[in-house]
This record gives sequence, C-alpha cells and structure tokens, in this order.
Amino acid sequence: MTYLKKTLAILFVFISVCGVFGQSYSQSVDSEDIFLKIQEKEVNQGDILIFQDMRINDLIYSHIEQNKRKEGVPGYRIRIYSDLGSSARGASQQTKAKFYGLFPEIPIYRGYVSPYYRVLVGDYRTRIDALKDFKRVKRYFPSAFIAPDKINYPKLEE
Repeated sequence: MTYLKKTLAILFVFISVCGVFGQSYSQSVDSEDIFLKIQEKEVNQGDILIFQDMRINDLIYSHIEQNKRKEGVPGYRIRIYSDLGSSARGASQQTKAKFYGLFPEIPIYRGYVSPYYRVLVGDYRTRIDALKDFKRVKRYFPSAFIAPDKINYPKLEE
C-alpha cells in the first residue's frame, strides 16, 4: 500500500511541476533571466528549484542572444506587388495604401531589392497559414502569390 501512495505522490508532484513550469515559461519568454522567472514563487503554487551547471545557463543565454540578432525566422508572405522602372516606386506606395485600406489588420512590408520595388504582406510560419489570407487578398490583387521570406518573430499569446 505504501508503494502505491509513493507512486501517486511522485505522479502528483510531477504533474504539478509540469503545469507550473508551462505557465511560468509562457509568461517569461520576454524576460531576461528565464531561470529566475521560473523559480519565482506565486500565490497558491509550489516551489521550483533548478540545480544545474552554470554552463547550461550560458549556452541558453547565448542561444537567446543569437536569435535576437537574427532578423526574423523562415516563413511566408504574400507578395502583392513587384516591379521595376521609373514609376515602380510610386506604384508600390499606391499598392501599399490600397492594401492598408482593405486589410488594416495584416502587416505590410514595402521594400527595394535591386532592381525591384516589392510589397509583401503578412507574417506566416507555414504556407497553409498564408492560404487563409491569400484567398481574400487574391480577389483585390490578382497577381498576388505566396513567397518564402524571412518573417518577424510571432507574438506569443498570453
């Protein structure tokens, strides 16, 4: 009988720690020291102590810094305009304004990659995510297509 009680107690502690860790991790991604944030005691929650070699912390912080230096992650955007020539700059600005009037909730990126002026919209991790908005955008911009691009880091939901 005591073996069963010990097993249940260990299982309960494990489930509790996993739940607390998951909540703490999702809330602390933007903080500087993730390990301190996890170990902070909150009301009606247990204690978490992390015992590990400091080299592990250094590796994790190094990884975080490398990700901050990167300018986005691989993903997809919808290209609604791409052209070259003397009128391309003005046309790209007009396309951007038209798109913003139709879809103000979707981010717009206008840029110049020699010799083309381009207007891309959205930040999608997968092509399937991009298809949702692509169907709506295609009605107003018939030459639009989904293109691989570096996208901004997605915002975490709380």
